[in-house]
Amino acid sequence: MDKQFKVKLIVRRVNALACLSWFKQSWAIFMQAPLVWVLMFITLGFIALLSQLHPLTAIVGILLNPFLTAGVYKSVVAVQQKQSIQFVNLFQPLQETACRAVFIRIAALNMLASIPLSVLAAELLVQHQQQAVSGALVLLFVVGFLLTWMVFAYAVAIAYFLQERRLLAIMQASFIACWRNITALVVFGLLSMGLIMLTMPTLFIGLLLVIPLLNIAFFLSFNEFFALQVKPTDEAVLEV
Repeated sequence: MDKQFKVKLIVRRVNALACLSWFKQSWAIFMQAPLVWVLMFITLGFIALLSQLHPLTAIVGILLNPFLTAGVYKSVVAVQQKQSIQFVNLFQPLQETACRAVFIRIAALNMLASIPLSVLAAELLVQHQQQAVSGALVLLFVVGFLLTWMVFAYAVAIAYFLQERRLLAIMQASFIACWRNITALVVFGLLSMGLIMLTMPTLFIGLLLVIPLLNIAFFLSFNEFFALQVKPTDEAVLEV
């Protein structure tokens, strides 16, 4: 009897200005524990910097990323539920065995997907130095980057909160969510770039405030895009 039912990921469509609500909620969440959020993202930045020093540290950084991302997202949910958060919450998913395998697979796939993008980026850099940049190569890089981003944008959140373990279903759901809400995400991206540019007079010190706000707001978009529903069907994702 149970085999007739599968959990569906419901992908909602939101209006173009939905991100304004995400920013508003993000600010309220950030202000509940500003020092904790700043420390979390300083740590994430430090780990990202270390991952640039050597290929081995790069691999470690890539493998850690889903767990630390889940730690940030879990902290957001805790604040939404009126719970206090601590800096150590960032590392809590590392102790959770249920999500370990799927996070490692997501990280490995993301790493594989980044290889051709890295090759294209290196070629574009060479062409730039030679002042002979190919428009077709630029277009290929942009399209490849966007497709990769859409496939993995919500992968961690889907695996962690919706407890989806099928990689194809995870990537499909993430891509559909981005595609169906591309207008809202473009507006979010433009506003994010604007906020980042506003930190220029502070020598980008303001990023200590802006980066946590943007990451919290992006997770709030996940809350709006996804829901769960049980239906007697084999389809993994439903669009509404």
